[in-house]
Amino acid sequence: MIVGQKEFLESGICRCRKRIGMNRKRTAYEQKKGEKRMTLQQMKYFVAAGESGSISEAAKRLYAAQSSVSSAIKEVESQYHVVAFRRESKGVSLTSEGEELMLEFKGILNRLDFLEKKYSEKNYSQCGFSVSAQHHICGLDSLVRLLLELQEENDNYKLGFHECKTVEVLERVEKGMDDLGIIFFAEKSKGQMIQELRNRGILFNHIAYRKAHVYLCDTHPLAQKTEIHLEDLKEFPFITYDRRADSNPAYTEMLVHYQNVRKSISVSDRAAAYSLMRACHGFVVGSGYHSLDTQYRDILAIPIYQGENLEIGWIIKNNYQLSEPAQKFVNYLFCE
Repeated sequence: MIVGQKEFLESGICRCRKRIGMNRKRTAYEQKKGEKRMTLQQMKYFVAAGESGSISEAAKRLYAAQSSVSSAIKEVESQYHVVAFRRESKGVSLTSEGEELMLEFKGILNRLDFLEKKYSEKNYSQCGFSVSAQHHICGLDSLVRLLLELQEENDNYKLGFHECKTVEVLERVEKGMDDLGIIFFAEKSKGQMIQELRNRGILFNHIAYRKAHVYLCDTHPLAQKTEIHLEDLKEFPFITYDRRADSNPAYTEMLVHYQNVRKSISVSDRAAAYSLMRACHGFVVGSGYHSLDTQYRDILAIPIYQGENLEIGWIIKNNYQLSEPAQKFVNYLFCE
């Protein structure tokens, strides 16, 4: 095992226990006798079963016996005192506690995979880079530019772009699932957001300031306006990604006060949002960035009258060193 892996693995396992509320104090007898430790293999079996929804499929994927996978899952459930999977006729599915564990296990495995590749003595190297970003923000065009460059220079590369809710971007960066993240927030809420980032051990790096914009389809009744008053949007459905009870008020979608919204639709992806914009004159609040992809030419970004000032930036874990592809990506961000 690479130096530092043991400490990283143990810290990750402790975080799992705390996250699901099962971090019990050991009795003197347990300390003396010794308790079982979670193994990487058990984590891999658990994640494979969660992703495939089938113990037999997980066994095939990892070239293991079904009994080994089943046993590993039972040991995980026993150690953390949870029911992680629902056993169904067509396979298995994760419970809410199982989903929490899977997120933690994937974070640990991804980080260890990075360490293995970083310190491997193989004669070749694979370029890897992953980024997460809020919806309707810069980043995708920079990734395409990076991809085109890597294709010319490398036979091996692994890239990832994950567009998700604000809190998910923070969680993915915090757990080491992505090299960096891209976020934006209202300038007046900067104190709250920076505090949350500090609590998570994340650094914020400024890219630009932008005015808040409304995204809507070119067939929308307000599409011809050069600026849009929030009052004019009351009659139209507000499409949101961050609508959660535990959402931080600093998250950008809190710019629209929900008590003033008569119609709202919660979605999880941009494709659904664009379909709703086209079908029922829905709108989204965002940073004003627009992809160069011609597929989205009918989606407009119009400034909000006296709208909030937004700050856009990229985030990274404390003491995390950017790889060469990640550094190139950051440089490209300033050109979007």
